[in-house]
Amino acid sequence: MYGVIDIGSNTMRLSCYRVAGCEIENVFHKKNVAGLASYVDESGNLSEEGIKAAIKTLKEFKQVITNVKLNELYVIATASFRNVGNTEYIVNKIKTETGIDVEVISGEEEAEYDFIGATYKNNLNEGLLIDIGGGSTELVFFEDREVKKAVSIPIGSLNMFNKHVTGLIPNKAEMKKIRDCVKEKLDELNYTENSGNIILGVGGTNRAVCKLYNELYNQEKENKKMKCREVRSLSKVLMENSNAMRKVLQMVPDRVHTITPGLIILNTIAKYYSAEEMLVSECGVREGYLIYKLFRSQG
Repeated sequence: MYGVIDIGSNTMRLSCYRVAGCEIENVFHKKNVAGLASYVDESGNLSEEGIKAAIKTLKEFKQVITNVKLNELYVIATASFRNVGNTEYIVNKIKTETGIDVEVISGEEEAEYDFIGATYKNNLNEGLLIDIGGGSTELVFFEDREVKKAVSIPIGSLNMFNKHVTGLIPNKAEMKKIRDCVKEKLDELNYTENSGNIILGVGGTNRAVCKLYNELYNQEKENKKMKCREVRSLSKVLMENSNAMRKVLQMVPDRVHTITPGLIILNTIAKYYSAEEMLVSECGVREGYLIYKLFRSQG
């Protein structure tokens, strides 16, 4: 049995996996919406309050797995730690207070682990992988199941909410500011290769979007495919339909403030690269990291 803790900018997650041969199976998982991106101060550091929130959750996770015999526990941090100025201090303080070693992975590493995890159980040959986190978004362009380009941009659903949104849901002017931020980063990439017109969605934001899509478009709960033109209309629906927001509160209450910024990011990228369809993966960075560590790191 192996455990992976993912310290994200919005959500911290613990997942435990049973490994048999080259197969991994998620046995159980637990999450906590720590909202670490909200604790970044004006100097760009994670505040002491934010560090305490991370430590508190890590101690809770350790308690959860007290009676689980793990071969190994891996703890990784993404934009939550790498995009702040006091990364080394945070990692050292966590080690001192919890005994946990945290590996802070780069944006490119996160994107590649996303790809390994997301393609683990599907046969998609080409496309554009998108993982919208709280503090960053990872993009992987792939063809013939090979990575052509893997990048991370410092734009996420939570930091866009904190930076641009004054209420609970962004107004039209605030939506435009978020779109402009995304477009600026995509222009900087200067990458226009064909992505196969299909998006492979990874992470909590995309899974939440899929839940709403299935509910509002009367799809089966198990459905993982979406039409991008219909996904684009969800932002408008959330702005104008109070019943739709009630659905958010019922289905993904922890994302009530980040779902619309996340949708704007997703729709802007989809339109920029002329995507027509989207497939949401249940596996992502944690599964990809574990697969890499167990089966690929030794070549």
